[in-house]
Amino acid sequence: MESIELRNKLIEQFNTVIQDDSKLAILDGFFDAIINSNDASVVSEDHYKKVEERRRKWLNNETNGSSWDNVRMQLKKKYDL
Repeated sequence: MESIELRNKLIEQFNTVIQDDSKLAILDGFFDAIINSNDASVVSEDHYKKVEERRRKWLNNETNGSSWDNVRMQLKKKYDL
C-alpha cells in the first residue's frame, strides 16, 4: 500500500475511532507508548518486507493456501484423530 493510501485509510479509521471516548483513551495510551519508547524494534526490516510481500500475494490471490477445514481434515488424518 502506498504511503498516501495508507495515510488516507488511517485518517478515515481515526475519524471513526475518535467518536468513542473509551477508544480515545486506548489510542492515547498507545501513542504515549510509541512516542516515549526509545527501544528499537525487535522485528527486523527484512521480516517486515517478507510479511509485506506475503500480504501483497494474498491480496492478489497469488497464494495457494488451504482452507481451515482442509487443514483440520489433514491433521486429523495425519494424527488419527
